[in-house]
Amino acid sequence: MTILQDVCNLLRLNFALKPRTKGEPELLFQHRQFKAGEHIYRMGQPFTVLYIVQYGFLKTVLRNTEGDERVLSFPMQGDLLGFDGIYRNRYTSDTEALTDCDLITLPFKQLLTPGHANGELEQMIYLAASREIALERCGMGLSITVKSEARVARFLAMQSKRYTNLGYSSKNFLLPMTRRDMGSYLGLTLETISRSLSTLATAGIISVNRRDIHILRPELLILPPNFPALPEEMNKPAA
Repeated sequence: MTILQDVCNLLRLNFALKPRTKGEPELLFQHRQFKAGEHIYRMGQPFTVLYIVQYGFLKTVLRNTEGDERVLSFPMQGDLLGFDGIYRNRYTSDTEALTDCDLITLPFKQLLTPGHANGELEQMIYLAASREIALERCGMGLSITVKSEARVARFLAMQSKRYTNLGYSSKNFLLPMTRRDMGSYLGLTLETISRSLSTLATAGIISVNRRDIHILRPELLILPPNFPALPEEMNKPAA
């Protein structure tokens, strides 16, 4: 079980909870575990629950009737899932575990019924949902960038920032998604993703070992949109 303060901490919100009054019951939240490859929910499924990632990595995917798909996001620790189902009472995307995951469940309708409503929890949900929308739009902005190397570089910079926010290394981290999923997210082919990573590695900006990323020159990840010919100084090791 998890208490409200733990939920607030996990969501990384600048939000101060009011002290509970004497005799006020503690709000408790249950957990659900999922194995890698399991779906947390599917598009069209009735909306009942919001989830917060305690640990693990996931992907959120939009699919059309022809079976084509587009990866929308890669949720990780502290991210909120399922808020796309609030409006129509049905989830509008699929969410799948990329690794084994532990998720905190928020039974949305139950928490908002008279006698169970909690204003602080509602505010936290709205703040977290707004942040997830902003992050998703940031991801959409990556696919607008013209050059593939610039898209991949900025994606790595974004992942680095997310790991930093969780207290992990900003320069050494694992990419839990496949190259194909990364390509779907960035609007690039699998081959282009592999070629772009190789280009960045050749330039001395990163080193890559399968899914392990080591950022050598973080200041060069925010590249100009057109990614012109690499200057000589990019190939020199950092002092």
